Amino acid sequence: MSKQAPNDQLYVVTTFDEPDRVSTPLVLANCALAAGRDVVLWLTMDGVKLARKGEADKVPVKSFAPLRELLNTFTESGGRIGVCPPCGKTHGLADEDLLVNAEWMGAAAMLEVSAGRQTHTF
Repeated sequence: MSKQAPNDQLYVVTTFDEPDRVSTPLVLANCALAAGRDVVLWLTMDGVKLARKGEADKVPVKSFAPLRELLNTFTESGGRIGVCPPCGKTHGLADEDLLVNAEWMGAAAMLEVSAGRQTHTF
């Protein structure tokens, strides 16, 4: 099992259809990345839709920067995106649908990456 630094972060996104619940973890994750923390965004339930190419453009965000911009900042800053495979299957995601930086991250891999991280769920 890999050891994480005490300030490493895991943001779990469980929804896609509520703009604030999709944007807020990305805003926080981007702040954590800017502070030098290692950050993983894990998408589960219908939150996996965020990993589909072009889907971020469909969420009408009012209080924050556009979701596409938040997502681009996250990935350009070194953030990692894990996608729950069974949830992806439920929502029709295939390898060719995923963002370039997204990876399938099942239960065992998510448990491994979450060890020692501060975890926030939305």
